[in-house]
Amino acid sequence: MSKWEPVTFEESLCFVKKVKARDYVLYLSLLDVLSRNERIPLEAYSELSLLFQDHDDLLEELAKFRPLPAPSTVYSHSSIWLLLFLMPFLVLSLLWKCFLLQQPVES
Repeated sequence: MSKWEPVTFEESLCFVKKVKARDYVLYLSLLDVLSRNERIPLEAYSELSLLFQDHDDLLEELAKFRPLPAPSTVYSHSSIWLLLFLMPFLVLSLLWKCFLLQQPVES
């Protein structure tokens, strides 16, 4: 798949029905993953890929639903935490720099 194309509701419904007909436990697991609203789409897709790893045809069909990666300008969760962790150090260094700039220069 070189180009991403939107998937229709009918295609989504057909996929879910195919999973349900194949394996009811697999279907319930699919619904469980999809019902968790806090999931990031790529994380949910990765979890579903693991879920369908023994079902090559379903795994291939699942690829149609793969979400587009976020643009590089959007921060990931790890970069946000890193920024929050480093923020106090950044503020302290800026305050220190301002403090040094205000000191009179001795000759």
